[in-house]
Amino acid sequence: MILARRLVSLTAGTLLVALAAAGCAKGSDQSSQTQTVASPAAAVGDVARGKQIFASAKCSSCHGANGVEGGVGPSLKGEKARKNYAQTIDQVQNPQPPMPKLWPDPLNDKDVQDVAAYVQTL
Repeated sequence: MILARRLVSLTAGTLLVALAAAGCAKGSDQSSQTQTVASPAAAVGDVARGKQIFASAKCSSCHGANGVEGGVGPSLKGEKARKNYAQTIDQVQNPQPPMPKLWPDPLNDKDVQDVAAYVQTL
């Protein structure tokens, strides 16, 4: 629980700093500003461990062996363009049906962070 609060605080703080910096930036290219927001938080998860959890937690049974084939669930290819790291964590923690609820059991906060980091690489 403490880890979750720290992650939320870290993510919220990072988001506020990035948004403040983006608001001061010249130009109107929103895509580069979105990357600024997503990049600092992406370092929190362990991509290699996330890939292992993705396979062992049965994520691959719906999203494909590498998350890009789809299947019952959608392909996660290019997910980084649709959701930043914090939004990916939120999707896993608060899934919309038919995605199963995997957090807080069997996945803990660190597992979710690592899976989100992996999904951001697809």
